[in-house]
Amino acid sequence: MAENIQFFPLDANYRVDDGKAVIHLYGRTSDGRQISVLDSNFEPYFYVIPKDGINISEKLEKIRLENAGDVAFVTKTEAVIKKFLGKGVFAIKVYANLPSSVPVIRDVIREWEIIESLHEYDIPFVRRYLIDKNIIPLVLHQATGEFASQKSRIDVFKADRIEQISTDTLHNPKVLAFDIETYSHFDLAIDAEKNPIIMLSFYGENFKKVFVWKRFKTDIGHIEFVDSESELIEKFKETIDNYKPDILTGYFSDGFDLPYIKTRADKHKIKLDIGLDYSELKVKNTRETTAAINGITHLDIFKFIKKIMGGNLETYSYDLNAVASELLDEKKHDVSLAELPHAWDNENENLEKFCEYCLNDSVLTYNLAVKMLPTIIEMVKIVGMPVYDVNRMGFSQLVEWYIMKQAPQFNEIAPNKPDNDDVQQRRLSTYQGAFVYEPKPGFYKDIAVFDFRSLYPTILSSHNIGTDTINCSCCEGTAKVTPGDEGEKHWFCAKRKGFIPTLIEELITRRMRIKEIIKESNEEKFAFLDARQNSLKLLANSFYGYLGFFAARWYSIGCARSITAWGRFYIHKVIDKAQKEGFLVLYSDSLPYDRHVFVRLDNEDINLIKVGELYDKYRNKSGMATLSLDKNGKVAFKQIKRVIRHSYKGKLLKMITKYGSTIVTPQHSVYSFDYKTGKICLVDAKKLQKGDKLISLTNPQIGTTYAKGYVFDMAELNFGDYSKELLLYSDSLFFPAVKGNCPYCKKRALLSSHVHQKHPERRQALNKKSLFSLVGGKNAKTRKIPRYWAFDEDLAWLLGYYCAEGSVSDVSTKSGRKCLLSFGSQDKNVIETVKSILDAKTGTSTAIIEDFDKRINKKMHYYRVQCMPIVALFQYGFNCGKSSEFKKVPWFIFTADDALRAAFIKGYLDGDGNAKKDSRYATHFVRFSTKSKELAIGMEFLLKTLKHHNNFQGNEIKHVAWQYRNDKPKIQTLRLQSAKESFGNFCLAEIRSIEEINNEKYVYDLEVDEVHNFVDAEGMILVHNTDSVFLTLDGKSEDEARLFADSINSELPGLMELEYEGFYPSGIFVSAKLGPFGAKKKYALMSREGTLKIKGFETVRRNWSLIAKEVQEKVLEIILRENDTKKALEYAKSVISDLREKKVPVEMVIIRTQLQKEILDYANKGPHVAVAQMLKNKGRTIGPGSIIKYVVTQGSDIIRNRSKLPEDVKEGEYDADYYIHNQVVPAVERIFNVLGYKKEDLLEQKEQTKLEGFF
Repeated sequence: MAENIQFFPLDANYRVDDGKAVIHLYGRTSDGRQISVLDSNFEPYFYVIPKDGINISEKLEKIRLENAGDVAFVTKTEAVIKKFLGKGVFAIKVYANLPSSVPVIRDVIREWEIIESLHEYDIPFVRRYLIDKNIIPLVLHQATGEFASQKSRIDVFKADRIEQISTDTLHNPKVLAFDIETYSHFDLAIDAEKNPIIMLSFYGENFKKVFVWKRFKTDIGHIEFVDSESELIEKFKETIDNYKPDILTGYFSDGFDLPYIKTRADKHKIKLDIGLDYSELKVKNTRETTAAINGITHLDIFKFIKKIMGGNLETYSYDLNAVASELLDEKKHDVSLAELPHAWDNENENLEKFCEYCLNDSVLTYNLAVKMLPTIIEMVKIVGMPVYDVNRMGFSQLVEWYIMKQAPQFNEIAPNKPDNDDVQQRRLSTYQGAFVYEPKPGFYKDIAVFDFRSLYPTILSSHNIGTDTINCSCCEGTAKVTPGDEGEKHWFCAKRKGFIPTLIEELITRRMRIKEIIKESNEEKFAFLDARQNSLKLLANSFYGYLGFFAARWYSIGCARSITAWGRFYIHKVIDKAQKEGFLVLYSDSLPYDRHVFVRLDNEDINLIKVGELYDKYRNKSGMATLSLDKNGKVAFKQIKRVIRHSYKGKLLKMITKYGSTIVTPQHSVYSFDYKTGKICLVDAKKLQKGDKLISLTNPQIGTTYAKGYVFDMAELNFGDYSKELLLYSDSLFFPAVKGNCPYCKKRALLSSHVHQKHPERRQALNKKSLFSLVGGKNAKTRKIPRYWAFDEDLAWLLGYYCAEGSVSDVSTKSGRKCLLSFGSQDKNVIETVKSILDAKTGTSTAIIEDFDKRINKKMHYYRVQCMPIVALFQYGFNCGKSSEFKKVPWFIFTADDALRAAFIKGYLDGDGNAKKDSRYATHFVRFSTKSKELAIGMEFLLKTLKHHNNFQGNEIKHVAWQYRNDKPKIQTLRLQSAKESFGNFCLAEIRSIEEINNEKYVYDLEVDEVHNFVDAEGMILVHNTDSVFLTLDGKSEDEARLFADSINSELPGLMELEYEGFYPSGIFVSAKLGPFGAKKKYALMSREGTLKIKGFETVRRNWSLIAKEVQEKVLEIILRENDTKKALEYAKSVISDLREKKVPVEMVIIRTQLQKEILDYANKGPHVAVAQMLKNKGRTIGPGSIIKYVVTQGSDIIRNRSKLPEDVKEGEYDADYYIHNQVVPAVERIFNVLGYKKEDLLEQKEQTKLEGFF
């Protein structure tokens, strides 16, 4: 008899059972029991649109194919009338027997000439099921059916029918957080094959536990000892089984914890069968590793925070400590993990603090997950996908699956994903971004702040912008044309509402309704309502970027261009009107199209890209970073917030220096050096003269993405023009045009034609899912090469040598096409090295050719491989380029480990460098010339990432000089050397020439998060970037501000609205120039209610003491709250006086700095390095990541020799002058500069009036 159960689905997957796909929904019943609900009543399908509306159902239903030992066949068809991009179409819904049959059947049908198009064949079966059945994860559903007996940890229910019965939501799923600690010395790479897990912690509601397999004395009850790592792993399984979580959460657990546990379990031959169906943990090692557990949602909270919440965070680091500090106001325990191996080996009694450290990481992870859950839950409900999927989606995927969920309700067929050719073509399409201004530093009163409410979403809705409304025939000549002059004209239907505009309007209005409800809600209800409105906002704001995203199904460059064009139109409109009524507006800075910048993509790859191409191809891509000088003086990658293009018809300034060059607009700010203060400073480019100095950076910080042993799969590489020519093969056999027995079917035939025509199964298109391991061409005669290439020092050296002396050619000759990879040298030993590497890599043997070159009258040695796939691999796959002017460093070399980068450099210098011994240097003299600008820049970057020796004067060799030839302007010569004026991570680059040059049409700029500078790659010259937009009323009243907003809104269409955010009686904008910390705009506003709104001031920095932080905050508060600049100055002076008189306690002057590398790797031994050495001398294990606390004490010696551990400092022993001039004054100096005070005013002392003043 049928039963009903009510449950909240959490996770979903499917299995094939008796030839049928069965959906498994995992969740909790309404009374709290875990349940697995099975549904076998759903079939996979896709759509076929035939030409001319022909009904081909009968032909389709006859399809029956062999598929990897099974049979793929069409079970039924259904003729339907659907919409495609808003237009009615006749389609046939084709049902298949299994999900795996869909691509097999699709490949057959797509070859039919009577087919117009095929659609929705690439939608994952489980997601298709959830959409079609309208099953919303975490929302209450009812299933009708009966309980079944199956191997499972939980009850199994076979359902005949499942339906949503209410909007009730599982708001409190059972969450269990975990963390591991491994045995790993900080000076060695973490290796899961070698280093055991030594601690494991869990934290959940009313539950906490730490397992450790070394015993020590402790009174802490939640620490439990086991006898081995294998027993610890068994405890991992046991705890999960006993706790029965809905969600298992970790921090970077996709990328580290779970894969690590899996590797260690495999090593101990332990089956990690933690799935609710007893299946094992599944780890997929793709470019972004994922880990999944059947029935238990694995939530890697790091991914959600980085992908979805990252743009709203102040921190530029996503490590657990930084994120927890900002979101929770909680921190990791102040314990140095570098000491853990030593404690494990020698000091059992010190392990307790590491156990608590491990547990605290689980606590922080749990608290982050709980804090993010309301937003995640609302996003799940909106998009309709499980928590596991939403956790790993970026904004574009969230938008796409929201549209996919809604499409059936509008009877819309989804467009297909673009193929590689489409993506490449779309990348070439461009559109102009927003119109940007930046504020002028100063102190202001009566500030009104305005903001467009959801500018782009409301434009999209108000102007009916969508893929089904663009350039409709019914409104041609009558509808409003998009303003601007970017290519073809665009208009949008004025007679019917589009699919996407309807969706975006619903999101906006839903959010507006929820915000109204929030005003009347209680605190408990507020959290979820606020999360819901924030989720709606995030999704709505992502639609604009999605429409211009080259990999989107509903891609439309015309729509994307129109949205930004209307945005510029309305912003210009507001600004023009604001200027007439007293607003102040300033412009920003720019570079020309061809200047290169280093960009780190969201997959951690570093690419060298022209700034114009960055705008054209990547401006809608999230997660990018560019090389900058951070606030700690380190050369590191910082997030790109925006790529901007401006029209500009003026002249440009080309500045050539000893260490590189840059080209900027005359109004651009660039960095120079102030000899008076000994600090980096900003100057206007137009004010610079020959002999002035720019800043050239070195020692860029990079991570390792490609380590030795990484394997390149040719099926995953981009082969440009060769993509359509390459195929995968099952074997390397070659068949001549002679008769013989076919090795595949044993028939006797003319082998060359027979095998090619009758056995297509031995070749496949490049596809990473294929098991074939050789790469050849469409032409059967094409030589085949291995599909997989292991990355090691040999390959790195070979690629470097190719960039110097290698070449590729692809030409047609009388005897046919000739594709050639060639290496040449007078040194036979070098060519023999090339031969040994390539012969080993390809599994062949190619002879060396000797020839006498009459041009140079010397014998030459050549290694040549005639093979189209290897030409494609070197030119495109490895992206080394072709010909001397267009060679470049492959992208993966930039983030290879040190040994591989060094091998590449050696390979290049063995071919094209000067390795002559120079008497002035301890190392060989490194110098080379090249015609390729990209290759020169790439080599400079690599040289600057490695540590070299010192010259005979003891100066570190870490800079690269550039020499530009007037007689041969295409050639640049680079030389690795020391610099006379070298300061840590930069040197001064003297300007040798400045000339005006013409600009074509546009200039470009980057807005970089927090540091507000970036690196022009040629010489790594530091330049300034755009900041933000500010409009001020400049004396207008608050009523006038509201009237101004009302007058703008009366002219805006639809849902568009200029919001009056608030009135601020006072505010201060500061342009900071704090030495190597960069320059950025900082502002602080004070509301009428006395609330401070602060942006950009570094109130928490590890290398700032508490006294500096306190003074900065208090000065801002006095200026803005009390409007008393004199009092603020007197307060700052009183703190300085207290420091002089040693009234400030020692704990207020402690400086905390993180050790970034090994102590011996520091060329300049700063105070934190000196103190780190003290700790090491005391037997402490110190390494990268250790937090070093120190106090600078009084004395005449250099600072590092006067830095002590806080516990060794007596009261009043600190160096007052150091803290005054290096901590307190820099914290407030720029604030007082805006108010008209100088540094001298801060340091001024009152005349003595006591008796001792007369003696």
